[in-house]
Order: sequence, then C-alpha cells, then structure tokens
Amino acid sequence: MDYQTLIPTPDAIPAPAWFFILLEQILFLLHIIVINAVLGGALLILFRRLFGKDGQQAYALQQPLIKKLPVLIALGINFGVPPLLFLQVVFGHLFYSSSVLMATYWILIIPLLILAYYGLYIHAGKFLNSPRFSKISLAVASLILLYIAFMLVNNNAMMEQPEAWTAYFGSRGGNLLIWSDPAFLPRYLHFIAASVAVGGLFFSVVYRYSKRLEDKGKMIGNGLRVFAIATAFQVVIGFWYLLAIPQDFMLQFMGNNLLATIVLMLGILTGIGALVFGFLGRFNATLIHVLVTLVLMVITRYNLRMMYLSDDLQLSRLQLSPQYGVMILFLAILVVGLIAIAYMLKVGFNKENRRAES
Repeated sequence: MDYQTLIPTPDAIPAPAWFFILLEQILFLLHIIVINAVLGGALLILFRRLFGKDGQQAYALQQPLIKKLPVLIALGINFGVPPLLFLQVVFGHLFYSSSVLMATYWILIIPLLILAYYGLYIHAGKFLNSPRFSKISLAVASLILLYIAFMLVNNNAMMEQPEAWTAYFGSRGGNLLIWSDPAFLPRYLHFIAASVAVGGLFFSVVYRYSKRLEDKGKMIGNGLRVFAIATAFQVVIGFWYLLAIPQDFMLQFMGNNLLATIVLMLGILTGIGALVFGFLGRFNATLIHVLVTLVLMVITRYNLRMMYLSDDLQLSRLQLSPQYGVMILFLAILVVGLIAIAYMLKVGFNKENRRAES
C-alpha cells in the first residue's frame, strides 16, 4: 500500500514553522547536554564502583558528582518538555503516529523514568550505609536510562521514516520497532558514546569548580581523558552512521548540499579539536570546542531529519493560522521559567560552596 496515505494531515500552526524549529533546536541543545551528562555520569560512576575502589575514600572523591545526578535528571526532564512541545507543533502528526506504533514500549518510559529518578537518589543516600543496595540502584537506573534512550532514538527514527509504518499491519500490538533501518544501531551507539564523553567532561567541570578536593588537577585531567577516549569512539561510530544512511543523504553531506556539508565538516573538525585538547588536558579549549560541536551537530541532526522527510513534509505548505498574542505570552512565560531555573541553580551551587568552605 501507499504509505503516504497513513500520514495524518498536519494541523495549522500559530506562527511560521521556522520560529518553532529554531526554538526546538535551541532548547533541545540544552536538554541533550543535561541528559548526556546524567546518562554518561551514571555509567561512569557505575563502572568505577564495579571495577575500581569503593568505600569512604571513593565516596569522598565522587560525592560532588553523585549528589548532582538526581538534580540533573530532574532538570533534564524539565528541559525536555519545551523542545517536545515545539516539535509537536510542526512534526506532531508524524511524532504522534510513531509514538502510537510503539506505544507498548513508549508508555513504559514514564514509570521507568520515575524509578530511575529514585534509583539515583537511593544510590546517593545509601552509598556508605548499604553499598550493595546502592550499586544495584545505580545499575537499575543506568539500565533504565539506556532503555529510554533506545526508545527515544527509535521514535525519532520512525517519525522520520513513515514508509516503515506499513509494518504495523503485520504487528498491531503497539510494539513496532525500526530494526530494519541500517542506520538505527550506529545512531543509538553514537548517542551512548556522546553521553559517556559529555559525562567525562561533566566530571571535569564539577571538579574544576568544587572546593572540596585537594587534587583537583588530577581529577580534571581524568575527566578530560575519559571525554577524549569516548569522543574517539564517537568519531568512528559517527562515520559508520554516515555510511549507513541512504546514499543520497550521504552524498548531500559530502558535497551535493553545500550548507549541510559545511556544517557537518565544521562539526567534525571542532569535534576532533575537542578530542585533541581533551588528551592534552586543556580544559577551557576542550569545553569551547565541545559547545561549538554540539551546536553544529544539532543543526546536522535537523538537516538529516528534513532529508528523510523531503517527500512527506513541505514546511512551506503548512497552514498558518496566526495567534501571535498567545505566542508572545507563551514566550514570556518560557523566558521567566528559564530565568527562574538559572536562579535556582545559582543559589543551589552557591549554597553548596558555602557548605564546603564551612
């Protein structure tokens, strides 16, 4: 059957599509930085606890990290809501459809996310009093986060490939996954490698500004080294991902689409630069290169999405039903919310620093 007959008619949008797409990409960038830090941080701490030293000394070194993970996951969840809302304005007819096709797995994300949230709190609170229970809690939370990442990547991939929706007629239980896509596995592994890299960099950031540690230089260097090693794997997986996407898209990233090619090449160069500076232990240079790389890769991610949807969605044809008054009010509330979050984080970190000094 013609898969395009399965695509719902998109709703009218209250402002130009570019406006929502820009907001989605900016807020998604904030969300993905925090979520990568949570997943990567959890995996790295779990690795240290399973294969490294444990006990009072290990807790003293890792305490600044351990206590921040529950806060970060809450922050990451809240940062995930705005980009999801903006995504649904323009791509909602695709995103809702893909979510329904994998509904059995998708609906589990909410209760599992609550369990992961509590798991990180239990890990922090029971580290010394009940080490085994603490490790189990962290392991369960990490596995849940890996599951959620798997489903999010799957949903995004299915949203971008409505031609795969016809498989629903052979499996109507809401358990459709896009296993047939050769780019799915490298896409997922690329996300995991990025999380470990950002997790290592997060360690360096925490140690850099922590006042509780004496040997800060060594700990910052260790975090940068973890970042650099994970980034090296990420570069390899990234090229695998590039080769796995449809050939026409790959060629667009290799010269046929000049803008997409320039953005991707710059992202690769800044990523390699971050890797080199990470191995050299240059904190500021690494951080700057990482931030630039993330911006460029978020743009590349959007470019790839539009390549996949080139036959199924024309942004210029979306019906516009202006509601600018409502949009201005929404944006004002959004800005106030972001300022409030920034203020709460500032107060929280200042309070922690005062405790460290006392």
